[in-house]
Amino acid sequence: MLPARKIELSPRLKLSVGRGLSQTKKLKIFASSLLVISLALTVNAVRLIFSNSGNDSAALEKQVLGVSNTRPQQQNEIQFIEYTVQKSDTLFSISQKFNINWTTLATLNNLKSPFLVKPGQTIKVPQ
Repeated sequence: MLPARKIELSPRLKLSVGRGLSQTKKLKIFASSLLVISLALTVNAVRLIFSNSGNDSAALEKQVLGVSNTRPQQQNEIQFIEYTVQKSDTLFSISQKFNINWTTLATLNNLKSPFLVKPGQTIKVPQ
């Protein structure tokens, strides 16, 4: 009779074959908890979709994060003053005087690059 030979598994095979029972239980619990979370999110998404189906578009706009009314209302209408550019003024120095960004001033007054202003020129500045 031949002597029995021991078979030795490589380290990679040992990891996949000899997985303990406790590790399997942990994986099942983790998978179950992910399933519960995904079902809850799906139910919430369906509820939100169907609760807004009867609303008009104006009501939906208010519910979108970051949406604001860009149309100025009559009572909150932005008021402008007309500023006459002095000899040493630049767009940046004017913006510093009125505490406003220089790019905003350039946009309001339709100024193009290189954004030069001339003495005597009048520009609109928001109050």
